Amino acid sequence: MKRIWKSIMAVLSVAILGGSLASCAESAYDIAVRNGFVGTEKEWIQSLRGADGEDASDVTAQDLYQAAVEDGFSGTYLDFCREVLKFEVQEDNDVDLIAKNMTSVVSIYCGFSRTIVGGGWWQPTQTEYYSSAGSGVVLNIDKETGNALVVTNYHVVYDAGTSTAAAGDISKNIYLYPYGSLNGFSAEDGDTLGTGIQATFIGGSMDYDIALLEVRGNDILKESILTAAEMGDSNEIVVGEKVFAIGNPDGAGISVTEGMISVTSEYIAMSALDGRDENGDRYVDEVPFRVMRTDAAINGGNSGGGLFDKSGKLVGIVNAKSIGSETDNMGYSLPITQVKYVCDNILANGGKVKVATLGVMVSITESKAYYNEQGTLSIFEKFEIATAATTGASSYGKLTAGDQFKEMQINNGEWHVFTRRYELNDLLISVKKGDTVRFKVVNSNGNEETVEIVFDNDAYFTLYK
Repeated sequence: MKRIWKSIMAVLSVAILGGSLASCAESAYDIAVRNGFVGTEKEWIQSLRGADGEDASDVTAQDLYQAAVEDGFSGTYLDFCREVLKFEVQEDNDVDLIAKNMTSVVSIYCGFSRTIVGGGWWQPTQTEYYSSAGSGVVLNIDKETGNALVVTNYHVVYDAGTSTAAAGDISKNIYLYPYGSLNGFSAEDGDTLGTGIQATFIGGSMDYDIALLEVRGNDILKESILTAAEMGDSNEIVVGEKVFAIGNPDGAGISVTEGMISVTSEYIAMSALDGRDENGDRYVDEVPFRVMRTDAAINGGNSGGGLFDKSGKLVGIVNAKSIGSETDNMGYSLPITQVKYVCDNILANGGKVKVATLGVMVSITESKAYYNEQGTLSIFEKFEIATAATTGASSYGKLTAGDQFKEMQINNGEWHVFTRRYELNDLLISVKKGDTVRFKVVNSNGNEETVEIVFDNDAYFTLYK
């Protein structure tokens, strides 16, 4: 606490001991005049400094608070600083932001079934019902119509072991529960208490682990506390930034944990949800995901929930954690900038994800850290084409080996200056059929040139599972 001049302490002490706590309208100068000071406010301020400006430098606001308590003041120290000393007090908590964020997150419960074939009259064929629990974030909402769009992880609503053997399926029995609502979910019967909000899967991609759910004309949603999350920019996230994970851990209802960003961008690999083995090596293929790492506590059921920054903006969708016996505090979140591109892609392509491709191999040739304008650390990467495209690819004859990517523009929009390799991949997700894309590159001769590619051919897009 900052020390203040003894003369101010004395004047304020007179006010306290004189019983003026009930009214704080008087300024310290007014109190000084009432207690005998003669002169202007400027002269009074000057008089407070004393001979050397160090009078009673050992007296603190805490000392004054203790004297006030002894004289009958009943408020807290923060109340005293606000009400009597007129200090601006900044409390170190985020309850208002967290409260707002919790109204944009829902618990998700999905029902599944599978057929167990019997062996005869003594063991009849049966249907087994089971459920999964996860989380979701409201992207947009219309309370008047009862409509909403919710994003979650694909693995929350998908199960490979449903009734159609190895085919896998999306749940047809999906219910959302806002914070504070009773959970009456049953895998077989759905919502049994009339408190759940029924949702429908409208599209997604297991290879991006993103699914979109739609709510239409729901009366419970109309009366709920739900709000849409405010979008942030995960490309602006820095290491050490405080974040909050809000979700439905262990299916026990919505809760919040606090942590920080440990790594702004990295790749993890997880087994393909559908158990595919495309290379025939008898092992389930692994799918890479670009994620941010956080030390906020993440548990089963948090999947699909939100990762929010210190300003209350959504910066990620939680999707995984490391579960090794010697691993602690390593949770992962899909960056919201990429998630937004994927969601837009799903809506534009009838529920599927089709990503524009260049047909080239790109490699990072240089990577280094630097202090940015905010005094925090960022990373800059140089990346170039290692292997040029072959006939039929979108960039064939336009981009060549050695070309270094500098900037990218879509349909005469703003030029995006590249600082990381992943930005190229993310922006290609946002390209739609018919779009014109321009790249500024530095070729192998050191010359800068602009290359234009029109994505007007279905062959220029890759369909993701």
